[in-house]
Amino acid sequence: MTHAPVPTQTRRRVLPAGENGSLWEARPSCGIFGFRGMRLRLTVEDPAEVLFPTDCGLSLIAALNADMVPDLAGVNALDIGAGSGLYSVALLAAGAGRVTALDINPASATQTAVNVMANGLDSTRLTCVTSPLEEYTPDERFDLVITNPPHLPYDPSYARKDGLETALVARRGGRAVYDSVVERVDTLLAPGGTLLMAHSSLADIPRTVTELTRCGFEAETLEVFEMDIPLLAYAEHKETMLALLRERRAEGRAEFDGARFTVHALMFRRPGNATGS
Repeated sequence: MTHAPVPTQTRRRVLPAGENGSLWEARPSCGIFGFRGMRLRLTVEDPAEVLFPTDCGLSLIAALNADMVPDLAGVNALDIGAGSGLYSVALLAAGAGRVTALDINPASATQTAVNVMANGLDSTRLTCVTSPLEEYTPDERFDLVITNPPHLPYDPSYARKDGLETALVARRGGRAVYDSVVERVDTLLAPGGTLLMAHSSLADIPRTVTELTRCGFEAETLEVFEMDIPLLAYAEHKETMLALLRERRAEGRAEFDGARFTVHALMFRRPGNATGS
């Protein structure tokens, strides 16, 4: 597979083809994952309402686990597209001072709170907000923003109105949330703050990196993961979705090989004196 020209690629992990959840330590009725010396559990009561985290989302946890960077102790963090609370749980367990879990899906707030409490974490340090990112107006900026945006292209033939679609499918060729994060980053991230992103190669990684570096961010690739495109939930519409992705690839806006793609764990640091553009 070819790779997007992102600076300082250091590690690449190839996940087995045809397997699911290979980054999970265990996944019987719930998921168990290790993070910075802790063993954490995640459950989803209704997979039709809230997506159980895929390897795409878990890849960022794995990359941060290997690097121990950035320091999470005491940070005030925003988890965009919180879903089941994977990142919120990990951040709080690692010592984040406060975490705001933002998701357009109202079922996310309940599931995130359940997972935070089930891991014995202080739920008073968690705030759940149900809102589209574009309409979210916090009264403060955050030390850290973390996100795994939906990255599959939208098509009316497989459109759904449930938590699965909000977690996996996005308009504008799968870039809607990526674009919103880039557009809102100056209003969300404090000077000197860090943006962490699990970025799919199906959604134009070079564009995101170019736009953020143009705004003064320093970009670093923590790790690259190769895995299967998550098509199981859309098995009946696999060819439609792949045809859309091939169009994106022909335009230079997606990279994949057959049914395999890459997820880049990206870290963007904002200089302390940045004012944005």
